[in-house]
Amino acid sequence: MDETLRKEIVREELKRKHRGKKIVPSKYRMKYPDSAEREYIRLTNEYMAIEREVLMKYIPELKRILNEGTKYNTDSRKDNEKKRRVARFYAIDNTIVRLGILFESIQREMDSAFGLYNLKRELNKIAGLDHKLTVAEWKKAVSKTLGINILDDYYSGEYYQKMLDKWISDNIDLINTIPKGSLGKMKEMVYSDYMNGRTTTNIVKDLQQQYGIDKRHARLIARDQTAKLNAKITQSQQRDAGVNKYEWSTSFDVRVRDSHFALEGKIFSWDDPPETDEGRRCHPGEDYQCRCCAIPVFDIDTLDLPV
Repeated sequence: MDETLRKEIVREELKRKHRGKKIVPSKYRMKYPDSAEREYIRLTNEYMAIEREVLMKYIPELKRILNEGTKYNTDSRKDNEKKRRVARFYAIDNTIVRLGILFESIQREMDSAFGLYNLKRELNKIAGLDHKLTVAEWKKAVSKTLGINILDDYYSGEYYQKMLDKWISDNIDLINTIPKGSLGKMKEMVYSDYMNGRTTTNIVKDLQQQYGIDKRHARLIARDQTAKLNAKITQSQQRDAGVNKYEWSTSFDVRVRDSHFALEGKIFSWDDPPETDEGRRCHPGEDYQCRCCAIPVFDIDTLDLPV
């Protein structure tokens, strides 16, 4: 049968089934891929644990360098920042050199440890899971709303594989910047704290605090990137099927920002993203850490599904 004729027959049958209605909102509320997000957070936790293990190994040497850079016990209660600054001024050249060598050793060991962690393999698993869950949700929306079963392998073609490969490549670069950026900030912080007369104990506490900040940042990246992949796949699926409009749907929890909750239930075009925060124009999942979903609004006249 001619493909054009086949599609026309499907459209006419759908109109008859829906009593002549042209616009058919989805009867199924597509869900955000929470399990893919959890897997990405697990990955970042493992990655940051490697950084912490290397850092803890070098903390004793760091303390020794800092203490030897002062002519007296830098952790004594009788000391004050002014005295420590003066004392450290005379040993600054030697201390800075030793600290530089120390951080170079930490960097080399981190690079070696991260090299043994197959980041590409882990991200490939997450991308595959995100893709699988997003496709499953789309098939449910089509099936429950239109009564059509989409070909199982339709969304596993070359186009979608290129999309996943690009996401994996981008995220490898993104994840690798975390420990490198983290160590750079720690190095600057140690130099600054040392020259400002901070005690060795407090300098180590500052390092631990910075590690905690970077670990939380890694988790934010995991949430953000999971959502962005889900959003990209969703948009591609709907546009490919001739779905030009969607209904904005939030996750209905405390993490939903007010500006996104205000969009709940409203209809938008894929060609004209709505305004979200601070003048940004984004589709669901494109804004930073957005877990909103695009619920398809089917237009039978433009529908083009792989039945």
